Amino acid sequence: MKTFTQWSGYFNIASGILMFLFWYLYAILLPYGQLSNTLSLLVLNKNWSFVNILGSLGALLGIVGLVGLFISTGDKLGNFATLGFIIALIGSILMFIALMRDTLLWPVLANHDPSLLDFSGPIYTSKTFLPFFIFSGVLYTIGNVIFGLAIAGSGLYPAWAGHFLAWGALLFGLGAAFGEWQVIIRSIGITALSISLIWLGYLMKNN
Repeated sequence: MKTFTQWSGYFNIASGILMFLFWYLYAILLPYGQLSNTLSLLVLNKNWSFVNILGSLGALLGIVGLVGLFISTGDKLGNFATLGFIIALIGSILMFIALMRDTLLWPVLANHDPSLLDFSGPIYTSKTFLPFFIFSGVLYTIGNVIFGLAIAGSGLYPAWAGHFLAWGALLFGLGAAFGEWQVIIRSIGITALSISLIWLGYLMKNN
C-alpha cells in the first residue's frame, strides 16, 4: 500500500501540470492582451471558469503535495525550514481561496454589474482587498523560498529542484511588481515552479 508521501508525489505532479496549464491557457484562451481598466473583460469570457478551475484544482492538490513533501524530509531540515513550510502552507491555502473566489464569485458579480470589477471600482480600491491579496502573495513567496532553499541544501532531493521551487515561487509571486515585464518574469517563475513540483513529485512517488 502506498504511503501518504507517495500519494502526495502524484499530487505534486498533477499540481505542477495544472498550474502550468492554468497560467499559459490564461494567456491563450482569454483576451488578456485587451485588458485595460476592468477585469470583467476576462471574467465574462466563456473560457474563464474552465481556466480558473484548472488553477484552483492545481492549488488544492499543491497543498496536499506540500504537506507530503515536508513529511518526506522527516526531521532533517531544522526549525527554520519548518517555519518556511508553515508560511508556505498558509500562503498556499490563501492562494487557493483567492483562485476559488475568482472562479466562483467574479462571474456572479460581472453578470450583475461589470463595473464592480473595474480596477478603479469599489473592490479593487477597497482598503482590505488589495492588502489581503498582497499579503497572500508575500506569504506564499517567502515560505516557498525558505523551504525550497532548505530542500536544496539538504541532500534529500536534487539541489536544482529545491532552487527551482524557491526562485520559481519568488519570480511568480513577486513578478507583478515589475510592471510591463511581469508577464515574462511570472511565466519564467511558474515554469520553474511547475518543473520542480513535477520532478519532486516523481521522486516522492518512487520512494
